[in-house]
Amino acid sequence: MLPPFIEEFFRNPATVGSLVPSSRELTEQVMAPIDFATARCIVEYGPGTGVFTDILMARRRPGTAIVLIEVSRRFCQLLQERYAAHPHVHVIHGSADKTGEYLRPLGIGQVDYVVCGLPFRSLSRRLGWRILEHTRALLQPAGKLVLFQYTLQNVRLFERFFRPLQQERVLLNLPPAYVLTYAPKPEAAPETVA
Repeated sequence: MLPPFIEEFFRNPATVGSLVPSSRELTEQVMAPIDFATARCIVEYGPGTGVFTDILMARRRPGTAIVLIEVSRRFCQLLQERYAAHPHVHVIHGSADKTGEYLRPLGIGQVDYVVCGLPFRSLSRRLGWRILEHTRALLQPAGKLVLFQYTLQNVRLFERFFRPLQQERVLLNLPPAYVLTYAPKPEAAPETVA
């Protein structure tokens, strides 16, 4: 029997970016931009089996809300079982472009950080656009989007809505990955998606 991560990759490769879970080196680079001492709400898009979530949980302050948005029902069930006993952790089965709808009943307005490993190269351009535009609106003005991607082909799309702060290449990961840190631009780009 295959581990859940691999099974889900073969079942729906468009929503699972890699066949192999993220390395410790990649996890550390993704965590580096987050100020855990001040963060009140951290949202994670596509937490999968919880590799990054475990570190977020270990480093957050006791009152910091962690909101996990996962499109895979199977991963959602695994995450709910794993984090059911933890306060201020919300596992939501849904799409990242509807995060605001999920946050309202929780009493959460804007968020401090969004950690995102969604495979934008596999998403439709329209969905990618909606997710980024929505994320820009959700983030505090001083908030950050921390993306990890396996290619840089969508950088221009990211930069329609976000100002680049940092880019790191992580070679000790399969496949090698990029960690991109962004700040929200004051306004969304005026262009419309085709």
